[in-house]
Amino acid sequence: MKFLLLIQTVLAVALPSVTYAYIPEPVGFYAFDGVDYTCLFILPETYFVALEDEGNDFIAVTYLDMSGYVRRGDVETVDYEPVTKYATSGKIAFKSGIASVYLYADENCTNVLTPVNSTDSLFLYGRAATDGVYYCRLKGANGTVRGYIGSEGVIVTLPEENDVQAVAPEEPPPDSGEIVVPPKEDETYGTLSLPVEIILVISLAVPAFLLVFVLTRSKDKSDKKDK
Repeated sequence: MKFLLLIQTVLAVALPSVTYAYIPEPVGFYAFDGVDYTCLFILPETYFVALEDEGNDFIAVTYLDMSGYVRRGDVETVDYEPVTKYATSGKIAFKSGIASVYLYADENCTNVLTPVNSTDSLFLYGRAATDGVYYCRLKGANGTVRGYIGSEGVIVTLPEENDVQAVAPEEPPPDSGEIVVPPKEDETYGTLSLPVEIILVISLAVPAFLLVFVLTRSKDKSDKKDK
């Protein structure tokens, strides 16, 4: 048990904890193609991003299941873990009489990725920089597709404001008043099992027996010479 606690302590020290940053107002969430930063969508205020790495002008972050960037100074680092980190309460519903819409690769809604039916499940990340356009995730038989959807055929409900509460620290278990019985010797850390004890006793006893035998033989020979 002590060894297990030691391992857990070492891992807790070695593994870095996640640092979160607060989004005080709507800011851009960017992708980087190795040359330019492109704003994918607007992060909703009062939520958080997880910090990954700090650059000069942009900070690498994660938001939900996406890795991206935010501009330095757009978010505020906090020293606690929030209960609700990311916005998941936004919804997209099809307008009455609309059977399908398109998911686009660009926020100008010109490059079609795939049609989206009213039975498909769409997740809302946030609104795009272009008015009336939203960045979404579509999970289907062919995998996950992310892109933009216009508001002409859908009704979009943006996420509710977050309450930014911190995760409560774990409380120690209540003292039940029961008497704790110490474990048996063979169950405690550092004691030897019965077979090991027997071997140890034998290994110590045999040299002692040989020493007594040699001394006795030497004494007998000495007594005979004296006679």
